[in-house]
Amino acid sequence: MSRRRNLVLTLISLALLAAFLGWAEGNLDRFLWRLLNFGAIYAIAAVGYNLINGVTGQFSLGPHGFMLIGAYLVTLLVLPLNQKELVWLFQPLAWPFSEFTLPYSGFVLALLGAGLLAAVAGLIVGIPALRALRGDYLAIATFGFGEIIFVLACNLMPITNGPMGIKGIPQYTNLGWSFGALALVTYAALRIKNSSYGRALRAIREDELVAESMGINVLRHKLMAFLFSAFCAGVAGGLYATLVGTVSPDPFRFFMTFYLLIIIVFGGLGSITGSVVTGFIFAALFEGLRFLDTATIPGMRMVFFAVLLVVVMIFFRRGLFGESEFSWDWLFGLFRRGRA
Repeated sequence: MSRRRNLVLTLISLALLAAFLGWAEGNLDRFLWRLLNFGAIYAIAAVGYNLINGVTGQFSLGPHGFMLIGAYLVTLLVLPLNQKELVWLFQPLAWPFSEFTLPYSGFVLALLGAGLLAAVAGLIVGIPALRALRGDYLAIATFGFGEIIFVLACNLMPITNGPMGIKGIPQYTNLGWSFGALALVTYAALRIKNSSYGRALRAIREDELVAESMGINVLRHKLMAFLFSAFCAGVAGGLYATLVGTVSPDPFRFFMTFYLLIIIVFGGLGSITGSVVTGFIFAALFEGLRFLDTATIPGMRMVFFAVLLVVVMIFFRRGLFGESEFSWDWLFGLFRRGRA
């Protein structure tokens, strides 16, 4: 009876959400529309990041590099040819990107390509790093990878146009694309976490030696979680570029990884749905606190988020959800405890 009730409530909620998104696409205030898109994009990257950091317990600091890869690949694939000629003035755009552009109908292929290219980059860095390193050393190695990608983006003029960036990107991202991608990666992450594969990941987090002695292929499991995280970051980067309409290396500094770290810690390390909820909370705070960045004291927003992270780590270490996931039973239980 409870399972049937939960299924009905889930279907009703999804139908209401779809109806709201259909209405919001043409009627919602533009600021709120962008806020919802940014929240979904942050949540997509955070879901993958939580699988490797929270569920598997591998301290990675490289998702900003994967997001940068995805943003630039989608841009190169969908940017119109005439705009490519305008942007690359000092050096011609490298072949084959100078010869074609994908129409709107090919946007899904561009996003998949962004995720796959980011996953290939994750494979290149993940095999040696995850095989030999763990803990702080793994964090340093993945952070170095992100910084290498950033430096390459600043200097590969025939591909990235360097620090000048790329403008005139078609704004293909909308609520359908961002929420659709979020639903798919969240569903995939939950299925992974609740499967035997997810139990193996949690065993690796608790003790790699014991997990290996139980017959778990530790490297393969860690690598697959790392590749999933990279794929999600690549897709999020592609959606980000086609939402903002311009891309440069600057938005994909280490601060982007810092944002995602705040989201997964605040939502709960190991909670996939917690990352989704706090992704939207972070987007609202990030945009709503712009008034803190004044001309006289720039960067105060980052001070606020740094203090927030310290407070959460000291006093609220399990975050909003801990390792639990949102469910109707959890929500009804919360209401019952509130009434009691």
